[in-house]
Amino acid sequence: MTGAEVLSVIMARIGTGTGVTSINTELQNVLYDISGRADFLTGAAAITTEADKIDYDEPEGLKSVYECSIRDGAILEKKTYREYLKAVENGSAATAGEPKYYAKRHGKLYLWPAADGVYTIDVDQAMYHPATWTDISFGPEFSEAIFEGVLTALYKGQLFEKLRLNGKKMTSRDIAETAADSVDSTETTEKEGTTNDSTVTIDEDIAASATTDDDTDVLSYEFPKDFPEINKHAELYEVEIVKLIANLELDAEVAVVEYRDI
Repeated sequence: MTGAEVLSVIMARIGTGTGVTSINTELQNVLYDISGRADFLTGAAAITTEADKIDYDEPEGLKSVYECSIRDGAILEKKTYREYLKAVENGSAATAGEPKYYAKRHGKLYLWPAADGVYTIDVDQAMYHPATWTDISFGPEFSEAIFEGVLTALYKGQLFEKLRLNGKKMTSRDIAETAADSVDSTETTEKEGTTNDSTVTIDEDIAASATTDDDTDVLSYEFPKDFPEINKHAELYEVEIVKLIANLELDAEVAVVEYRDI
């Protein structure tokens, strides 16, 4: 699935008259959020060592490491960064040889002993969804979660900004100008010592009086932050995430059973 396909579905659901033309930011954030909820995306990356070098940039998008291993060789033992510092202190981290341990810290993977040559370290990992992509990495079973997540983000962001009147203040001039555009009838009177004093009848039921050259704040009003569309799509998004996590856990259980059967 592509971003254009997601946009097409979103526009069909909210209508083309909303003024929304791009969902790039919303979609990117939703893909990242989904990938952070569970280990939906996994893979492997390779790190090529250099002689006497200990710290390496972790693979792009790394969320967690399942294991590191030397290609066609041993699995590296996971250590804490504190254990690495102790190894540096006692000198064992500087001893050249085949790496035996790894630690993860601040976007770096620390391998020690320092490599005495070139090794390929395979990193089996869980990943966040890439920020740059052509096709979405998730399969079709994620479609509804993606749609609902994007809709939630839109109603919290772009659409909310178009609809809300949060803390908006109107002046006497605003009231008169706004009312004048939609009145059923208008009666204008001129009183001594005043200018443009008018009484406006709206929908034949509501009356308001305003001096159109007065910029005094006279009315404040708010668009409710519990806009129902936000809650509706947010709840549907969470329901879809729960389903996906349950399916992932079920698949993991089946894989364990199959492995034991073998």
